[in-house]
Amino acid sequence: MHALARLATERDEGPLGRARTRIRTLRPDWPLMLRTTMPAVPAAVAAWTSRHATAADVHLAAGAAGPVGGDRLRLRIDVGPGSALALGDISATLLLPGPHGEESVIEADIRVGAYGTLAWLPELVIAAQGCRHRTVVRIALGPGARLLLREEVLFGRHGERPGDFRQRIRVEAGGRALYDQEFAAGPSAPGWDGPAVTAGHGSAGSLLLVDPGVSRDEAGAAARPTGREDTAVGTPLDTSVMPLSGSGTLVSALAPDTASLRRRLDGALAPLLARADGSRGPVETASPGRAMHSAPDAAPVSAVAPAVPQP
Repeated sequence: MHALARLATERDEGPLGRARTRIRTLRPDWPLMLRTTMPAVPAAVAAWTSRHATAADVHLAAGAAGPVGGDRLRLRIDVGPGSALALGDISATLLLPGPHGEESVIEADIRVGAYGTLAWLPELVIAAQGCRHRTVVRIALGPGARLLLREEVLFGRHGERPGDFRQRIRVEAGGRALYDQEFAAGPSAPGWDGPAVTAGHGSAGSLLLVDPGVSRDEAGAAARPTGREDTAVGTPLDTSVMPLSGSGTLVSALAPDTASLRRRLDGALAPLLARADGSRGPVETASPGRAMHSAPDAAPVSAVAPAVPQP
């Protein structure tokens, strides 16, 4: 099964001087079903996304099970200059093996125009036993663009080992790499569950925040570990907050289950969003989880965002 879904937004100044976002293109392609929805993100994320223009809310629904081996699903997103998009999923994604042992592929190519905003918060990806899957995400940010990206993966369903799972996320600002991360798990990735990668945890995830309102120095201060424990599970947080070049901040977390993972990511994100809104309260995190890196050729993006961005 092959599919290509497209989504594009543009800025509309709207009445009373309050800018809003209009959906210019909404073209689902089965099984990638794009649907406009009511706002469904947490209040703090909604406020961040709509800071400069009221965001459009779109969710991706799966029209069929999978992807399964042999499927190639592509998503093209263009967030126009000065517009804002909140993109989510209706449900988790279950990666399944195909009848002939082929690899399934999900590709997302995203452009965020000057002073545009994208909050992409997909639901959990579950790497079922026997799957062979590859995800590739490429994001290009224009001057002053803002990004919030979440990714979470569960290594197999209950009582099973995961299949082969590979993921590559690359974010560029001004044509140069800001963040480039590749992760692999499963039988073809020796050591993936060892102490240097996931340390035997059942799930892993990250949040990437790119916002000129959060400086590198602030993100660096937020990265100091505290050794606190997650009282719900009684284990170290296995969470880190790391500054990237320019205005990027990465939150990385490991957890024994998906509920703990989401709690850890959300807990680290809240103070970062507060800093983006001008707060200077403390940010507490614990020791790093899986290793991730910023690209060596990373270049800074603008450190100051205008009060009223102009496309």
